[in-house]
Amino acid sequence: MPTAVTSEELKAIVCEQFLDGDMNFPIEPETNLLEEGICDSLGLVRLAAELERHVPGLKVHDQDVTRDNLGSIALMAEFIRRKTGA
Repeated sequence: MPTAVTSEELKAIVCEQFLDGDMNFPIEPETNLLEEGICDSLGLVRLAAELERHVPGLKVHDQDVTRDNLGSIALMAEFIRRKTGA
């Protein structure tokens, strides 16, 4: 059975990848990571690879690497739920 990933876990991944692990950086679930300059389109590719490492059974295809799927913590959580059934 797939395991759901919490918003806090997703925030930790984003902070680790783009903010030198600074968990105090003000990121809300709806914060747009691209518009706020936290990551760019290449960063979404890095993020997709990191999500695959952290979420058992998740496979992120090239066409899935979009701001609509990975542009915020809330969108990532929904994307993971759709892809894994968690």
